[in-house]
Amino acid sequence: MNLPAETQTVSRPTRPPAPRPTTQMMIGCFAIPLLVAVSLGVVFMMVRANASASLTVPTKQILLVRLAPDETAPLLARFGEGRSLKITGRTSDWRWLEVELWDDQRGWTLRPLDILVWQLRAPETTPTPADAQAVSVTPVAEEMITIPAATFTMGSPPGIGEDDERPAHLVKLAAFELDRTEVTVGQYWQCVAAGACAAPTADSSADEPHYLNDPIFDNHPVVNVPWLEASHYCAWRGKRLPTEAEWELAAGWDAERGAKLQWPWGNEAASGPVNVGDTSLGKAAAVGSQAADKSPLGVLDMGGNVSEWVFDWYKVDYYSVADETNPIGPTNRRGEGTGRVVRGGSFVDSLEQARIANRGHQAEEYGYPSVGFRCARDNDF
Repeated sequence: MNLPAETQTVSRPTRPPAPRPTTQMMIGCFAIPLLVAVSLGVVFMMVRANASASLTVPTKQILLVRLAPDETAPLLARFGEGRSLKITGRTSDWRWLEVELWDDQRGWTLRPLDILVWQLRAPETTPTPADAQAVSVTPVAEEMITIPAATFTMGSPPGIGEDDERPAHLVKLAAFELDRTEVTVGQYWQCVAAGACAAPTADSSADEPHYLNDPIFDNHPVVNVPWLEASHYCAWRGKRLPTEAEWELAAGWDAERGAKLQWPWGNEAASGPVNVGDTSLGKAAAVGSQAADKSPLGVLDMGGNVSEWVFDWYKVDYYSVADETNPIGPTNRRGEGTGRVVRGGSFVDSLEQARIANRGHQAEEYGYPSVGFRCARDNDF
């Protein structure tokens, strides 16, 4: 039967009892931290599993490898950005890493600060006295030769040389200064360490795979340097690249005779060894070591050793429109200039290619194993 509305009982759903405060505290204090710890542990294990046993030199940095884990220890090698080295050990604090070099050599380098410990994998190693000692090289002094102002005939007359050397034409140059030797490996690495130059594009030379790494070659001409980086180096030294006309004057002008020579040493084959042609060593030599390769003005290695970047863009017929006073070469607009001019012979060239008036050119964005450079400076005194 139906009961009056006022006597009907309304059933309500039953709620579960609320957790006791102690239960909530246990969940918050133990379960959640445990889950976080487990997650972090899994991530750490994955990172460690992918840790590397090799070291890649970071961008715009150089790695100095020493005989012992000590910043005063003798230098064994240098490496530029992007180079990869195998890690063979570490100190207990991970500050120093032992790396593998060449010929079974190992050395120590400071761990780059932007490479974290967990990114690397290496056993702790106790430094031991080295069997071999690093070779000490006395740096070549940076010296400049003053080239007096002069008017000379640039290029070659008909019947001598290539088409791009003609027409022979008078050029008037103001006085300037020029490096006595080519820029050395050791000098260039100073610019890299200062952050003003990029590392050479490759480590090897024509015959030596570690030419740019091993300090034993510090007094040899630097190679594998693109034109722009050569320009950066000269600017860092407060200098500039010489113009093509300046280079030719310094290489062959004989003020006593009032004439330009065929080669820096004269108009005949050199009386002593020069690093080009039949007397080539087949590789770059220490700068200034070929005594016969000396210009009348006292500049060294302009006939051989390595060829050299100069300032000018290359244009095959530029001499027909060249400025008479202090020329700086053609512009690079509308294809007028193709690459940058390279002057002087090298250890891979014939004697004919080492003639003072001979012109070469290379793409400026690359470095080459037989091309180096030297710097010039205006003479304002």
